[in-house]
Amino acid sequence: MKRLLPLTFAAFFLLVVTSIAFGWGSTGHRFINRNGVVHLPPTMLQFISQQTFFESHAMDADNRRSTDTAEAPKHFLDIDYYPYFQNMTRNLDTLIGQYGWALVRQNGINPWAAVWTLDSLTAQLARGDWSAAYLTASDLGHYVADAHQPLHCTMNYNGQLTGNTGIHTRYESAMITNYQGSLYTVPDSVAFVSDPINFMFDYIIHSNALVDSVMQADNYAKAMSGWNGTGTPPPEYYGFLWQRSQVYTIDQIQRATVALASLWYTAWVNAGLRPPPTAVGADGSFIPGQCILHQNFPNPFNPSTTFSYFLPGAGDVSIRIYDIAGREVATIFDQRQMAGGHQVLFNGEGISSGLYFYRLQFEHHAQVKKMILLK
Repeated sequence: MKRLLPLTFAAFFLLVVTSIAFGWGSTGHRFINRNGVVHLPPTMLQFISQQTFFESHAMDADNRRSTDTAEAPKHFLDIDYYPYFQNMTRNLDTLIGQYGWALVRQNGINPWAAVWTLDSLTAQLARGDWSAAYLTASDLGHYVADAHQPLHCTMNYNGQLTGNTGIHTRYESAMITNYQGSLYTVPDSVAFVSDPINFMFDYIIHSNALVDSVMQADNYAKAMSGWNGTGTPPPEYYGFLWQRSQVYTIDQIQRATVALASLWYTAWVNAGLRPPPTAVGADGSFIPGQCILHQNFPNPFNPSTTFSYFLPGAGDVSIRIYDIAGREVATIFDQRQMAGGHQVLFNGEGISSGLYFYRLQFEHHAQVKKMILLK
């Protein structure tokens, strides 16, 4: 376990971390950086136009680890090392005072590194240093993506504590590369992040909650493929691993792209490049354009459910349903509406049970939520 390595083995520790901790692998990191821009408002065209740049520099942070010994701890947080970690301190100085820098460093500093990167991005945008800002925005994408990979948020980062040794690379790199054609992003809208460190801890805690599911998927794939865990896994292993993990894996990658876009947007606002948004959603986040989409009710449903939403002004509105593969299933509303609250009924009699996304498009703003049809 990383936390038990003697301090005299620091160099060995860095070598081990560098060899296995690659977030979502090159494929996943490039996908997240590339697709973060799809959620941005049109006013951030200067960022949207850098989609290819963000993708091509998605791995810069990993590449620095071979020459910068301070880089590796920025890529993970073994949050479950700390007792009652859901309520652990968000202040890095306080944490270091409690455990010492060597131990804190050993367990990773991802959320604080992401905050530092966000601060740098904000300052660069404020002074108009666009070249530096694009590179920093790419690094921020890498750190955000790392924190959405469940195995970057646990002491059991390589399955070494549960008999799943090697799962880190199998899950994040080999599987994602094999099934990259099945990845997709549903366009969503950004939120202004008023409290970045708590925002980051929230998604790290969510990632940690998926660790057991990854291990169970590994066990299932081994059993179904007949692989005993030694040597090279057969192709069937990855098919079964994907079968068991694809729903939450796609969801984590979607969450990573939205979180990244929201942090880019937050830096943009804090740099003074647009006025702060004024509307506040039910979760306390600021919502551009003041358009609010509520969770459907009932959910899960069979066969009907109702969508409720609020429009700040008159405009063109559409509501579309997508399946887990990102295919459009139905358009249930597409016309102009007046300002105010509205409701639309959806009947799912003609579609099969499963997880679906519903997307509200209002002028240039979009919001997406999940729903489950159970028959």
